[in-house]
Amino acid sequence: MKVYSIGREVGCDIIINDNSDVISRRHATLNVAPSGKMTIVDLSHNGTYVNGIRIAQNVPVPVTRKDNVSFAHVARLDWNLIPNTTGAIIKWVIIGVVALLLIIGGVWGYKSLTHGGSTGGDTPVPAAVDSTTLKTEKEKMEEQEKQKQDSIKKHVQDSLSRVYKKDSGKVPAKKADTKKNEPKKTESQKAEPKEDSNKNRRRG
Repeated sequence: MKVYSIGREVGCDIIINDNSDVISRRHATLNVAPSGKMTIVDLSHNGTYVNGIRIAQNVPVPVTRKDNVSFAHVARLDWNLIPNTTGAIIKWVIIGVVALLLIIGGVWGYKSLTHGGSTGGDTPVPAAVDSTTLKTEKEKMEEQEKQKQDSIKKHVQDSLSRVYKKDSGKVPAKKADTKKNEPKKTESQKAEPKEDSNKNRRRG
């Protein structure tokens, strides 16, 4: 708590110039709490007035900056000489809140960048699962490709074997066709060779 001494004494925090000696050397004290609350205590013979009402001696009386405080009706308290701690406290509270928010935001941003936004240590497990699933999918793709190639090879071999079978079956068919297409011999033509063979026998 800050205590301001008020009077005509040179050692006071707030000095009131009075040549008539109405103001006491140490006329009053103003107590300012860290929260901004203020009380004034009268220490004089001629009295201290708050809003025109004389206060009791040695009794703290709450006051604000809006109150009119006079000392023996000779001088008034200049509130500009008293620092406004309430504004300073509010200012420091706001600065503290902003700093705290910045720290929290920085920590959260760092975690989100390093761990992909997750706060726990569960990130390695999904990564391992993803790698295994990728491996199995790759193996499936390779097996499907191998099956396709095998089916293509089998199809080619089947088609080639069919072609060879057709070619081997056509050759005797052609010979049979040539025989069928030859003109039939008449009975006289068939008998001629026999007669020739009988003549040859006789000559011999």
